[in-house]
Amino acid sequence: MISQKPRTIPAHVPPERVVDFDFFEVPAGLRDPIDKWRGLVKSYGQNILWSPYNGGHWIFLKYDDIREAYRNHENFSTRHKSIPPIEGMPLLQPNSIDPPDHAKFRNLLAPLFTPAAVGKMKDEIRRRAKGLIDEFIADGHCDFVAQFSQKMPSGMFIHLMGMDESRVPEFVELSDIFMRVDEPAAKVQNVQDIYAVLREFFDKKQRALGDDIASVLIRARDTPSNDITDEEIINCAFLLFVAGLDTVTSTMTYIWRYLATSPDARHHITASLDQPDKLNRALEELFRVNSVSNLYRRVKHDMVYQGITLKADDMIVMPNNVANRYSALFDNPEAINLDRKINPHLTFGLGVHRCLGSHLAKLEVGSALQEWLARIPEFRMRTSDHIQIFAGPVMGLRSLPLEWKAPA
Repeated sequence: MISQKPRTIPAHVPPERVVDFDFFEVPAGLRDPIDKWRGLVKSYGQNILWSPYNGGHWIFLKYDDIREAYRNHENFSTRHKSIPPIEGMPLLQPNSIDPPDHAKFRNLLAPLFTPAAVGKMKDEIRRRAKGLIDEFIADGHCDFVAQFSQKMPSGMFIHLMGMDESRVPEFVELSDIFMRVDEPAAKVQNVQDIYAVLREFFDKKQRALGDDIASVLIRARDTPSNDITDEEIINCAFLLFVAGLDTVTSTMTYIWRYLATSPDARHHITASLDQPDKLNRALEELFRVNSVSNLYRRVKHDMVYQGITLKADDMIVMPNNVANRYSALFDNPEAINLDRKINPHLTFGLGVHRCLGSHLAKLEVGSALQEWLARIPEFRMRTSDHIQIFAGPVMGLRSLPLEWKAPA
């Protein structure tokens, strides 16, 4: 990956706010991209910084500021948010649309991801988790990413969309490029490649509708009162595609890495598998400390915020992992407390653009834990293996080698 060279510092940016920090970069020796953000917080005493990389952007580091950017769409927009700036980026419905216009697709999709609707998917999710474990449990080892955390949520999402599951590896690679690449020409080509896949898919799907998400979008388009265009459907599917094939994989991988190195936590969760309230508290804490997304907002108009001049179209990066360690809100935030009672983490965002798939993500991780720990209660990392990492809008591990005593 090639990071863009620093741009000229704008006149309205105070020099003392400028930091030499490229959130796409993976320096030699870095073992965890989350450590980059921890280092940034420790190195500077300010909560709002400015990076000259990737087109230049602000960084909000305080929970209160990140929460404000999520909630206040009058000042902080999701429209045309791209770092680095890319010409011709699509308006991804509904996340790249500000209220009230975002409601057209938000209201269409929301019923598909309510707790009740997601709850009906549990048997299918557990069936898939069990089937994947069946493939490697006798080996006594696996690459957790390649053999489980990438396959399970990605396969489930492709199933829900009504797409061809045999193409999951191809789809995952396209999504991976979108989340990781920071070179404009490569980004544009990747967007075109994904659009080609989606247009081909929808062209075939409209001739064989079913009960999947894609069919819901097509039927909505064909309802005259909805005023939905073909391009808007593709834009919506694009968002679901890149989001559905990435974040849960990374989150799940971080969680299993923690459990592989923390026997007490592993035993705590194993003992909680049949206690919904206790398991849910543990899940919320695991999502808090293993937040992998660094989301964007765009300043809508010139203003002064927290004593700093922000200009229209300035971009902002919001690292949820930093917000989730805000000491004024979370008691002993660096400690992982699987029985934490109050946990207002920002892993899924806030406000009108809060993650639609949050209930699905939690069900997938919870179901995977139930299937995995029932059959592989004791496991560890193979520490001799080198683990490649990646950074950017989503952070994560390329592989996670695990081992356990193979069943007799």
